[in-house]
Amino acid sequence: MQPPSKTVLVTGATGFIGRSLVQRLLEKRCRVHAYSRQVPESGPDEGDCLSFHGDLHDSVALTRACAGVDTVFHLAAYAHVNQHDEAAMRAINVEGTRRVLEAAMAAGVRRIVYFSSALADATRPGELTAYGRAKHDAEALLLAACHAGAIEVVCLRPVNVYGLGMKGNLSSMIALVRRGVFPPLPVPSASLSLVGSRDLCEAALLAAESLVASGQIYTVTDGKTYTMKGLEISIRKALGRPVPGWSVPLSVLWLGAAGLELAGKVLRLQNAPGVRSYRALTEDNVFSCEKLQNDLGYNPAGTFNDELPGILAQLTQKH
Repeated sequence: MQPPSKTVLVTGATGFIGRSLVQRLLEKRCRVHAYSRQVPESGPDEGDCLSFHGDLHDSVALTRACAGVDTVFHLAAYAHVNQHDEAAMRAINVEGTRRVLEAAMAAGVRRIVYFSSALADATRPGELTAYGRAKHDAEALLLAACHAGAIEVVCLRPVNVYGLGMKGNLSSMIALVRRGVFPPLPVPSASLSLVGSRDLCEAALLAAESLVASGQIYTVTDGKTYTMKGLEISIRKALGRPVPGWSVPLSVLWLGAAGLELAGKVLRLQNAPGVRSYRALTEDNVFSCEKLQNDLGYNPAGTFNDELPGILAQLTQKH
C-alpha cells in the first residue's frame, strides 16, 4: 500500500464539516491528526487518523497535535450566531485561533487553511455581526503572520453550508416544514448563496496546495443563486407536503420572528430562531466564488437539490 503523502491537522474534526474533511483527506492518502474537544463516538477507523483531544487554549495538546504537520485546517469555532456569549465567542474564535497559529509556527507548519465565514466580509452593506467581527479579526491576525513571512495562510469564507449532518437555518426550515408549522414565505423572497460540504472540502484541498493562494481570502459557494421561497418549495415537495397557495405577509413574519426571539431569551433556548432568522429569510445574501474559480480552478459539483434527498433521509433516521 502506498504510504501517506503528508501529515495534516484538522481542528474541529468531529463537527459537521470537519468529519467530511477528515474523510476526504484520508481518501487522498493523508495522515490526519484529528483535534477535537471531545472523544468522538464514532469516526474513521483508519490507522492514518490519530485523535487529539483538547480545547483551543490547551497549548500542550495543540503542540502535540501540530508535531510533524504540513498543513493545518482550522475549523474549530464558536458558531452560535443567534444567541451568544460574545466574550466566549472572541475567546474561541480569535484568541483560540491565535493559539493555533502559535502552535503551528512553533512546529514549523507550512500552511494554515482557515475556515472563516462570508459574514466576515466587511465590504458588504451593513454592520458586521459579533460573529462576523470575530471571524474578521481572526483572519487579520493570521494574515499578519503570513505577510510577515512566518507561515502561509489561506482564508476561506464559506456561505451557508448544506450536507449530511448540517445545522443552522436550513436545518431548522426542514424541521419546521416536516412538522407542518413553517409559514409559506412571501414572494418575492430573499436570494442567497449556498455551498455543499463536499464542495467546501474540495475548495480546502485546493487552498492547501495552490502556489498562488497564500495570503488570499476566497469566498466559497456552489456557484448557484437560490431563493428562500424556492428552497421552501423544494423542501415541501421532497417531503411530499403540499405547496400552499397563499403566503404570510412580511409584517406577520416579522412579528412571529420577534416573538420567537423573545421566547428564546426568556426560556434560555440555544440558537433559537428570531429576528436574525427573519433577516435571513427576507434579505438578499448573494456571493460570488469567481475568484476561487479563476485562481485555483475550483469547480463546484453539487447543488442543494442534489443533496436534499440524502439530507432528508438522514434526518428521518434520527427521528
